Amino acid sequence: MRGLITLVLVLSVAWSTWWVIGTTAQKTAIDTWMEQRRDAGWIAEVEDFKVTGYPNRFDSKFTGLTLSNPQAGWTWNAPQFQLLALSYKPNHMIAVWPGTHSYSTRNDTITINSSQFRGSLIFKPDTALSLDRMQLETADLVLTGTTDWRATAKEASVAFFAHNAPDIPPNSYDLYIKALEFSLPSTWRESVDQNGVLPEAIFDATLTYDNPWDRFAIEQTNPRVTAIKIRDIRFLWGALNLNGSGSIDVGDDGYVNGSFTLQAQKWRALLDVIVAANLLTPDLATALDRGVSFVAALSGNPEDIEIELRFKDKLTYIGPIPIGPAPRVY
Repeated sequence: MRGLITLVLVLSVAWSTWWVIGTTAQKTAIDTWMEQRRDAGWIAEVEDFKVTGYPNRFDSKFTGLTLSNPQAGWTWNAPQFQLLALSYKPNHMIAVWPGTHSYSTRNDTITINSSQFRGSLIFKPDTALSLDRMQLETADLVLTGTTDWRATAKEASVAFFAHNAPDIPPNSYDLYIKALEFSLPSTWRESVDQNGVLPEAIFDATLTYDNPWDRFAIEQTNPRVTAIKIRDIRFLWGALNLNGSGSIDVGDDGYVNGSFTLQAQKWRALLDVIVAANLLTPDLATALDRGVSFVAALSGNPEDIEIELRFKDKLTYIGPIPIGPAPRVY
């Protein structure tokens, strides 16, 4: 019995020592990163920061957190923020955002409210903290901008996974987005969404970047998209039923090249949404309206369409006919 007690005590002391070493290392790493960001010209401030969770967790808890990159033009403020991890699996973290936080750009400040806003982050075991997968879930989401707009969603989720298949280019990531019962800003709703609620939208694609998503992507310049393979776009809104897929490359000048096949019922409602969102120039919107109307009329059903949009030489084509400039990503 005495031997068993001694063994338990030794193991307890060893585990406690490991936990102290781990929490100290994690706190030091975060403090060092914050200091490095300040040296690089960032604003990186926190009112209180501690690591808790003995004996099985490394839970980093921040109070009064502000991160700002003036060069990139963004600022994030959060009254509380948590990064939770198991002590034996520190590369898998659960991020928990507060009920209210804000994100600012050079043009607007967005206040983010939700009843749940959390994500799962898994990093590869390397010093660059390369992202392996990320999943984000939120409920009762309300976004409010200082430029007098408001958008909501009952539920929304995002999944972002590193793609390691041998036939896929390096730095490729699968992206999946789903939103239920979301409401557009009032300036859009007045013209296109009379009920104020868009029932469902789904986006499933693979994005290829010029550099990986890791800690350097946050600290320095964000990676640029070089290719987009859209497996499925679905947008359900009343009688409007949109499906799309395609493969697009993004040139060094930011213009897209490739093709996109679109199937839409009640397509004009979709075009109204796109125009209201200012995603198209007025000239391209007019040209697209005329081109799609022509194709739909030829099919015998002016309300439903199936067309292939081609992007080449900075132009958008329906078949052999150019209808306007190609979209530009950056």
